[in-house]
Amino acid sequence: MASIIVQLLIIGTLQGGIYALAAFGLALIFGVSNVLNLAHGQFLMLGGLFSYILFMATKWNPLLLSLILIPLFFGLGFLFERGLVRPLLERKGHELVIASILVTLGASLAIEDITSFFWGPEEKGISYMMPSIQMGSMVISSIRLLGLLFIVLLTVAVHLFLKKTYTGRALRATTQNRQGAMLMGVNTFRIGSITFGIGTILASAAGVFYVILFTITPFIGIPLSIKYLCIIVMGGLGSLYGSLLGGLILGITEAITGYFAPHWSETAAFFILVAILLIRPKGLLG
Repeated sequence: MASIIVQLLIIGTLQGGIYALAAFGLALIFGVSNVLNLAHGQFLMLGGLFSYILFMATKWNPLLLSLILIPLFFGLGFLFERGLVRPLLERKGHELVIASILVTLGASLAIEDITSFFWGPEEKGISYMMPSIQMGSMVISSIRLLGLLFIVLLTVAVHLFLKKTYTGRALRATTQNRQGAMLMGVNTFRIGSITFGIGTILASAAGVFYVILFTITPFIGIPLSIKYLCIIVMGGLGSLYGSLLGGLILGITEAITGYFAPHWSETAAFFILVAILLIRPKGLLG
């Protein structure tokens, strides 16, 4: 039983890390631009799809493929902000939020239709075998441990970027007070484009890990975007690191519940969300 619990905790932490990476990117975008990007889950799907295509062509370690995708998805996120989101920023408050939901939902549906047309609706997953690690009676998947290590390293890299670089500090300043950052000479529009690029990188990296652990279809994007919004609310709106904590809680909850009561895994996750909001209405770190 102990070995099963350990396995579930590893799977849950990896699953939670995937959620946390993508939700952290979405929280960055919302914090800087006040835009709810419902196409965010589609970037995870595209990251998984492109890594699947590259893996089938090269048979390289799929985790290394995430490094190849970084410049591609940064550019994709940058252009997405410039082309679809930037024109919306003339609106303020609720008008901006509603407009961003409608525009990014339309973009999400378009991405879904295009990928389904060219690559079909079939499920796709990467089966990459590496020697397992045996610890007593426990056998632990080394690819999952390696994936978890990659997620930790990527999270640390983003943390250092936000803390140590001028652009990172400008990004955090814009998140805390956009008008104040503008008065201090920060080009908030440029920061918004960079933030979309970084958020898209995090979503695509999460997609690489997702396609190893699960399977992807063109239709997973919108449900995942909604899940990431729930994670942000759970962690606390305005709290970047709350989304990391919320993602880990959700992933571990789904993994454990999915083993003992598979039909209740999604429901249990939302029970956790409601319970947290009843106890802490502003979220865990809000």
